[in-house]
Amino acid sequence: MTKFWQLLNKFEEIVSSCALAAMVIIIILQVFQRYILQNSLDWPEELARYLFVFAIYIGSSFAAAERRHLEVTIVRTVFGLKIGHFFTMLANIITVIFCCIMFFWGISMVLFVADSNQVAPALQFPMWIAYSCIPLGFLLMALRTLIVLKDIGFGKDTAITK
Repeated sequence: MTKFWQLLNKFEEIVSSCALAAMVIIIILQVFQRYILQNSLDWPEELARYLFVFAIYIGSSFAAAERRHLEVTIVRTVFGLKIGHFFTMLANIITVIFCCIMFFWGISMVLFVADSNQVAPALQFPMWIAYSCIPLGFLLMALRTLIVLKDIGFGKDTAITK
């Protein structure tokens, strides 16, 4: 694995983990404010929602690189490794195509939201920032799935033989 992919692994892992940790802290703050101090804040729920979505889209790329997405292995079990290998390749090709479509759709969505000057209701920041995780996450997941495809094609993938 090259230095770039190692840095990308660390980036995705850190960003997803920090987003989830921040989300938990913000929700705890909101629960404390609402039930202990009897004074609910406007912004924590909205920020927690955006952090959750961001963590999911960035984390899905990391999961693709680590081969942690759910996979139906019945074809490999019933028909053997050769046919299972073919269907695994096919599933990953379909995943790359889907990710590319969603990447371009996500870009058009971000541009549309940026042109409409939408802002988040409670936080008052531009909504295109929240939507930007969609094309970023799908681009990264497409790249990661291409790497998995390359590894499967060259026989370097150990998950296929399990």
